[in-house]
Amino acid sequence: MNINDMISQRLAVAIEAARKGGEYLLAMDRTAAFTVQEKGENDFVTEADTRCEAIIIETIKERFPDDGIFAEESGIEHGEQGGRWIIDPIDGTVNFSRSIPGYTISIAWELEPYTPAVGVVYNPRQDELFFCGQGGGAFFNGERITVSKVAEAKRALIVTVPPHRRRERFERYGEQASRLFLGTSDIRSYGSCALALSYIAAGRLDAYYEMSLGYYDMAAGLALVREAGGMGTPVDDEHPFTDTACDLVASNGLIHSQILHMVQQ
Repeated sequence: MNINDMISQRLAVAIEAARKGGEYLLAMDRTAAFTVQEKGENDFVTEADTRCEAIIIETIKERFPDDGIFAEESGIEHGEQGGRWIIDPIDGTVNFSRSIPGYTISIAWELEPYTPAVGVVYNPRQDELFFCGQGGGAFFNGERITVSKVAEAKRALIVTVPPHRRRERFERYGEQASRLFLGTSDIRSYGSCALALSYIAAGRLDAYYEMSLGYYDMAAGLALVREAGGMGTPVDDEHPFTDTACDLVASNGLIHSQILHMVQQ
């Protein structure tokens, strides 16, 4: 099977899995019948996270039983062939647990490490489905999307998020955030990395910076940004992406070097 067929087949299954997970989350959201547990410092999980993840994995395994899985709640399952799926069943668990719109399901698939070839981000509360397959462009609810044309950082609307899971890094982040605030038009924060990256892909936002992400937080959104014509890179060459530690700058591409300069100083 050629790579294009692999991508198109997995994209279809990723969309199916995201919609199934979204149906479940909406039902749980309406009842609020779940408990919230803290699995780490400022890192929360509900039984909805684990059940939604199981729904997604079951859907994938029905079609691709030999593929690997890297999921936020259940960890890593190595596959014999067929690449690897990267899954965050609820990106924005705090939003979900407080019934705040803006939580998402994030599903990516890759053959090469940290080069996602499929990305699906589903925002069930607003029924926003963002998806892409490598080489085929990025889409929002079936319509082609591209990044913005903002070429000066001082005119950019960006997202930056403090390292809430790694508070020992806040002093460094505070310096970076100050430069970003003074060097751009305005700052937003949504509580979901995947949603913010999707908004960059759709041209609604212009750039994003966050340190200490998990790869599952950003893999699908990274694919979307790149397929929509933007860029997503580590902050510097000394800190490449890993499964558990990603310092990410994403942008429309036109202001990428400007944002990198602000966070590298």
